[in-house]
Amino acid sequence: MEIVILIISQLVFSFMRNLNVRYTSRDKVVMSLITSMAVKIAWLFILYIGVKSMIDRDYITIIVFIVSGVCGDFLSFKIKIKDEL
Repeated sequence: MEIVILIISQLVFSFMRNLNVRYTSRDKVVMSLITSMAVKIAWLFILYIGVKSMIDRDYITIIVFIVSGVCGDFLSFKIKIKDEL
């Protein structure tokens, strides 16, 4: 169950972090705040699981941590943000 929580949290963290940067650079305040909140919530989960995995030397969880983060980054660039001028 911990692996599932890690995958979901890492995907959400990476996805929302990248969207947050994109929204912030376009001065979209509301969307920036929403994605920022999602980043902070996901960060709490992945911090706990990541540190625990490092201490326990759980290499499979560490690999899942890295791969799911990269997948979240990739998915965030598939979302198109409309420029409203």
